[in-house]
Amino acid sequence: MEALVQTPTLTLEKDMCLSGEELQALEVFPTNLQCFTYYHYVLYQKGNKRIILKPLPHNLFKIIRTYDFVPA
Repeated sequence: MEALVQTPTLTLEKDMCLSGEELQALEVFPTNLQCFTYYHYVLYQKGNKRIILKPLPHNLFKIIRTYDFVPA
């Protein structure tokens, strides 16, 4: 018997708080850029979207900004 599995479609909006596990489930992964090392923010990506997150205690992340990445 076949089963249809649907993943929830969640839009990433500003001021939304997500856990690290929720980010992995949504296939949002950290970039390997070091440009945010002097700030208390991290840069994640999902496809051509970039998400700036603020790390919070207990493995939570708050979305600061999302934008489309356009290569130069």
